[in-house]
Amino acid sequence: MKHCIAALFLMISFSMVAQDSLPTKSAPYKEDQWYASLSFLLANESINGFRFNGISQAFSVGFIRDLPLNTNSNRAFGVGLGYGISNYGSNLTLIEETGSTYEFNLIENTLLASKNRLISHFFEVPIEYRWRTSTASSYSFWRIYTGYVFRYNFLSKTSPFTGDSTRLTEVNPFAHALKLSTGYNTWNIYIEYTLSPYFKKGIQTDMGVPLDLNSVKVGLIFYVL
Repeated sequence: MKHCIAALFLMISFSMVAQDSLPTKSAPYKEDQWYASLSFLLANESINGFRFNGISQAFSVGFIRDLPLNTNSNRAFGVGLGYGISNYGSNLTLIEETGSTYEFNLIENTLLASKNRLISHFFEVPIEYRWRTSTASSYSFWRIYTGYVFRYNFLSKTSPFTGDSTRLTEVNPFAHALKLSTGYNTWNIYIEYTLSPYFKKGIQTDMGVPLDLNSVKVGLIFYVL
């Protein structure tokens, strides 16, 4: 909870330094924005025996500081801070070994697998190059925002079809991705390609199958001034 409070405080601080006066037609203006994204997760299923089950999704919310690159402000650089959660549904679960140790296992029962979840909470820092058709007096415009996002997974756990949730230390704490959003006004299509695997290098199932899990996100992102 303290992590979420800290993220909220920082995002509010970002918004307080946003543009505090109306722009003139001859001066640059900023599109400082709150954002919220909702996307579906599509994973690389080349892992032998691995498959998605149910709906896997991700949600994030944050604030982006806009830095115009020209007088017209139709080119800009953006950097922000946000919080999000990803929720994978798959047939990957844990089996308990002796003591407090456990191993990953790929289950075959479709009904049980549909209730199995991998959940990560993260902070993210989006960095964007922003092209748009906005003006100082119009906030309904076309946009193409492309860039990079860095994430810190501060809490990851598995929620199995039976038993208690288990906190995972095998998940990569740091993640990198390329992103693209395009659309008109508030509604925008969002695509993201992950550059780093979900699990740390060398993590495998009880049968020795490497868990080289990467994902693609496809969904919507909303911008609010």
